[in-house]
Amino acid sequence: MNSREIHIAVLDTDIPCYRVYVERGLYSSQFNSLLTAAASRINERKSQCFKTPLGVRVSAFDIVGGLYPHLALLRVSPWVSTEITSITYPGPSDALLVTGAAAAVYDSLHWIARLRSFIEKVYYDYPLVKIFGSCFGHQLIGQALLASDTSHTSKGSSFKISVEATSQGHEIGMHPITLNPSFVSHFPSLARFSPTKSFNIQLIHGDAVISRPEHLASPGCTGDMLPEPWLNVGRSPKCPIQGLYNPGRVLTLQGHFEFDAFATAELCYNFANKFGWSQELLDSHLENIRRLVLSGREDDDSKVAAEAVLLFFAGEDNPIDT
Repeated sequence: MNSREIHIAVLDTDIPCYRVYVERGLYSSQFNSLLTAAASRINERKSQCFKTPLGVRVSAFDIVGGLYPHLALLRVSPWVSTEITSITYPGPSDALLVTGAAAAVYDSLHWIARLRSFIEKVYYDYPLVKIFGSCFGHQLIGQALLASDTSHTSKGSSFKISVEATSQGHEIGMHPITLNPSFVSHFPSLARFSPTKSFNIQLIHGDAVISRPEHLASPGCTGDMLPEPWLNVGRSPKCPIQGLYNPGRVLTLQGHFEFDAFATAELCYNFANKFGWSQELLDSHLENIRRLVLSGREDDDSKVAAEAVLLFFAGEDNPIDT
């Protein structure tokens, strides 16, 4: 049986820390390895009932350097089993994946404004192309598609969405995330998670997508309201919006399923230099990360997350008709 090759345009928005790069390469390479492994696990489990085995093809783009996927190569018609792909012709891009970055989405950098416009263009003009973002990618997608000068209204309440520095400081390492049941319902593989069974992947961020009631100006007054059909992926004690989900169109995660304790610890050193952390604060974060490793709790839910992202790319997330 021929496999369905999911062609993913990975938009590299940063270069990994040197030691991480030496061990694992660019973020696009890391996502390629993780999603290819996820396809193998999915195919093995569903070999008897899955309609078409999944494959992964990644094309990498240096966004900071100005290299973008050509719009003419994005998917504009539904996938059919008779599509022909080869080593030299991978087929149209089914998805965009925006990586994490040390930059903030509100930084005055030329490439950030251009990337935001590109995301908007693809979202509105290429509805068959799925969009995923991790950390910085999550925040930039939230800014591009949800944040504006006008307010949203849901269930009679008005609110505004923005990307801001969190009032509770950096969230680093693994913190329990309670997934939204409405989001989980689209992904049977996530059914194991509940209010009493948390979802855990590596986190390292100081900014967040913020939803704030329009009549409350206090920075501490934040919630998780989103305009329909958008859903909040889940929440943690420090971050009420841990991801964005528009069924069949957009999925983002504040966390990093591509990171482990090694990668998070290495990035801590960069954060310490960037934000002027004291040695005591840096040591505290590193100790929290090491404690999980020593206690045998480093094994997180990154594999489950990778599989959910790949199923989303393949259109297997049972999108809601709108």
